[in-house]
Amino acid sequence: SPDVPLTVPVRSDGELLQCDLFGTLPARRAAVLCHGQNWDALGWRDIAPRFADRGIPALAVNLRGYDGSTGRTAEHVPGRPWSPVIDVRAAAALLRQRGATEIALVGASLGGHAVLGAAVEEEVECVVVLSAPVAPIPDELSARVRGRKLYVCASDDASGATANVLASFRALADPKTLVLFGGKEHSRGMFFAPYGPDVVATMVDFVAKGL
Repeated sequence: SPDVPLTVPVRSDGELLQCDLFGTLPARRAAVLCHGQNWDALGWRDIAPRFADRGIPALAVNLRGYDGSTGRTAEHVPGRPWSPVIDVRAAAALLRQRGATEIALVGASLGGHAVLGAAVEEEVECVVVLSAPVAPIPDELSARVRGRKLYVCASDDASGATANVLASFRALADPKTLVLFGGKEHSRGMFFAPYGPDVVATMVDFVAKGL
């Protein structure tokens, strides 16, 4: 059943990440789901099956130090390799090895920063970013993000992300889409807001586009 994930270990630079795979590979398009700082892969358990139902296997990553993954997720230091980006790229590589030809990267908050960083380096079909960037990122970095892009955020994000989301969005290359929901919820909190079902549908429809 697509609702019960398979635990898949992913090697990332000497660490071993415990990831949850919903749906079956090979498939044309597959998604990497990357959690925020205060949650883990379990936070995708009600959302990942929605991708699988559309024929898109979804791999929910536990970053280093989260829920059984070894190592520790490091603070970001500009100019240095950052472990969440490396972890997202390792997850994408596993999906390609198992027969996915198109990769979608989906990340919230910290995970949003991770998928943006990975999408600068990876050939990706699309990127979905929820409540991120939380902190400002250089326009020249935003401009290099590949693939179709969807930014989703609350209009008055409690973490102060909204202004940084808008600034990064302006710097993105086309094709790009911005969806703001009236509220202040951040990251996974958006799933539980009154508009939560619309957030999930917006993300899933975007990733499934053209299949």
